[in-house]
Amino acid sequence: MRFKTTSIVFLLLLVIAAGCADRTVRKYTANVPVYLSKTEWRSQPVEIQSAKSILTPGRIYVYRNLLLVNEFMKGVHFFENSNPAAPVNLGFLPVMGNIDIAVRQDVMYLDSYTDLLAFNISDPSHPQLISRTEDVLSIDKIEHLAAMEGFNSNYPIGHVDFDKGIVIRWTQAEIETDELWQNEVTTMAPVGMDNFRGGNGSGKSANVASNGIAASTARFAIEDKYLYALNNWSIKTFDLSTGVSLLGTTNADMRGFPETVFTAEGNLFIGTTTGMLIYSLSNPSSPMFLSQYEHGNGCDPVVVQGDRAFVTLSSSRACPGFENVLDVIDISNLSSPQLLYSFNMTNPRGLGVDENTLFLCDGQEGLLVYDKTDLATLDQHLIEQFGGIVSNDVIAMGSVLIMTSAAGIYQYDYTDLRNIHSLSYIPVGQ
Repeated sequence: MRFKTTSIVFLLLLVIAAGCADRTVRKYTANVPVYLSKTEWRSQPVEIQSAKSILTPGRIYVYRNLLLVNEFMKGVHFFENSNPAAPVNLGFLPVMGNIDIAVRQDVMYLDSYTDLLAFNISDPSHPQLISRTEDVLSIDKIEHLAAMEGFNSNYPIGHVDFDKGIVIRWTQAEIETDELWQNEVTTMAPVGMDNFRGGNGSGKSANVASNGIAASTARFAIEDKYLYALNNWSIKTFDLSTGVSLLGTTNADMRGFPETVFTAEGNLFIGTTTGMLIYSLSNPSSPMFLSQYEHGNGCDPVVVQGDRAFVTLSSSRACPGFENVLDVIDISNLSSPQLLYSFNMTNPRGLGVDENTLFLCDGQEGLLVYDKTDLATLDQHLIEQFGGIVSNDVIAMGSVLIMTSAAGIYQYDYTDLRNIHSLSYIPVGQ
């Protein structure tokens, strides 16, 4: 009996040893996050500072005579832009973890990691914090964090534990993990600012007096008194009529990651990495799915004009894919969007429309300006090309075009399409 017992114990030890062999501990050099506790983060001052240079331009937003420029993950630059030929830098509002901007009736809404902040900007030289709504958003893309200070793209990302706080920078260190848990090390390439997507769309707005205008790559959109925020695989709906109230979360049927949102005619048009989704706002407190237009993998900003949607599809480190095209989609039947035309591009990004003009950022090709009167032959009607600029996104406002790039912010006068000319340039680092 003793022999049998000893044999069984020996066999168990062999099994355990074999299991341990399978869980070999390996060492990696990885990007390791440096944390700041949530208490410390939320206690950081959010008061306007003196004017600073733009270092890492993110999304842009126009509200009345203000041009708001996101400093990626760090806050917002305020420019008085009543004279686009000479924008005046009013100051910088530090908001940690900020990417998106939206404004309604003198109140500016900013994301700050997982929180939603509201500021009174009736006096833009002294924005005042009104409220902080905590833990209503998620940090949905780790490559947003990977664009922060200290990240080395030669190494993978080590495990990020958001229970420890928020990530403020990176350092490189040797870490250990076992082969069964190698998902603790993420080899996802970070999104560089030259590939950064981020809008509500550009073009003339009938509601500019009370709301602002975003570019074509935003995750925030305001319609009437509601703010819609893309959040992971869902749409968060906030009632802004009496402060900030989270009404609910629509678990969107998204096969690809949601990237951009555009509002038009009481509907949401959401660009994802695999297609365009259409949601009805007939009940604005609860968006209702209508349909989906599918395409191959790629980044996908969307703008809408009338019964046509314009979608750019591009491939990059951030958006693995094989197509670089501009699609024109018939949305006269919102329940059944149909592709009309597709045009090959180099690496299209943000875009905007204004009456019969289409402005398209095409990566290294720069800014392309098309006459879109005849959509079937759009590619044959290039009005102007501004090359030598890696362009990212645009806002078109009737006569002035604002364009973002990794090199800075450009403004053009397009009153005369035969004589589009530069108005001003806000360079990075100056």
